Amino acid sequence: MEHFLLHCPRLLYQHTALRSWLSALAITTLNLPSLLAASGVHPSWQLAVLRLTCAFLRKIGQLPRL
Repeated sequence: MEHFLLHCPRLLYQHTALRSWLSALAITTLNLPSLLAASGVHPSWQLAVLRLTCAFLRKIGQLPRL
């Protein structure tokens, strides 16, 4: 999971898009807790972060594996 979300070089375009969407919410710390549980994210943005993470996983075809 960490590899797809944060490190896979084949997903550079998708990572860039995810980082851009999250930076629009002033979220710059990208790690598994913040992406998968919205840990450390202001409560008003938690749902948005989870939706963006799900959209990212859907685009790369990994959402069904969760």
